Amino acid sequence: MENQILEIVKKKHDETGGNNGNFFGDFDHILNMPIPERNAFLQNMVIRKLIVIREGGNAKMIMLPK
Repeated sequence: MENQILEIVKKKHDETGGNNGNFFGDFDHILNMPIPERNAFLQNMVIRKLIVIREGGNAKMIMLPK
């Protein structure tokens, strides 16, 4: 699952030059878990520095670390 998430985040990073990220819901079809568990899974990836969560204009965005 982590590799699939990283592929989606990398694709968005490449398309936008790292200026935009993914919404949390972009991964629901992969993770298929309740929101609290999904958030904990993604937070674990943040702790391991695989992804970062940043405040976007309208929502939190998931991006690759810089």
